[in-house]
Amino acid sequence: MSAPELDPDGRRYRGAAPGQRQRERRTRLIEAATEAFGTEGYRNTTVITLCTAAGVGKRYFYESFTDSEDLLLEVYREVTARMLGAIHLGIGDTDADIDTRVRGALTAYFQLIRDDPRVPRIAFFEILGVSPTVDRAYHDVLDALVDICLALLTPYVDLDNHPEASVRMVVLGLVGAILIIAQKWVLDDYRQPLADVVDSGFLVVTAVLARIASTTE
Repeated sequence: MSAPELDPDGRRYRGAAPGQRQRERRTRLIEAATEAFGTEGYRNTTVITLCTAAGVGKRYFYESFTDSEDLLLEVYREVTARMLGAIHLGIGDTDADIDTRVRGALTAYFQLIRDDPRVPRIAFFEILGVSPTVDRAYHDVLDALVDICLALLTPYVDLDNHPEASVRMVVLGLVGAILIIAQKWVLDDYRQPLADVVDSGFLVVTAVLARIASTTE
């Protein structure tokens, strides 16, 4: 005799606790949305489409997300966490020289973008112009990228002649330049070799650093 899907006391569902089942449904919805938003686009995807792909009923969508924008934000958080994690890994050992660490960070960043085209579509394009809440999430990620670059570059900066506030603005411009390179590469269907794109980003970073670097380094 098979066990009931839901015990009378509500504590078990097909052998799993309700909380576990909800987490599993949420994970499937995020995975389905990552695929759909990253291939078909956020505006071309409906809640029904996502529920069908995730294998859950529509009512279960709303136990985890208030609406499709709420789900987009969660997908964006996961995608950008992958990007930030790749950059951190690429930076590598603090004992390495700055050129090696910059090139490592850029290589990891661009390689992720190339290897999973869903990532740049979501992080660069689908996220734009949705709502003020989503725009804030986008700018929070920009700030996180700036923070990573500042942590990497500040030890080499002449802070006597370049105050931290102005350096942050310079690094913000630097992050913007790298993003534009990445976006153009994606829009051109990755025609340039990875090594060439990394070289372009490396030239931009090192040219800026050369102008603000401490002479003692």
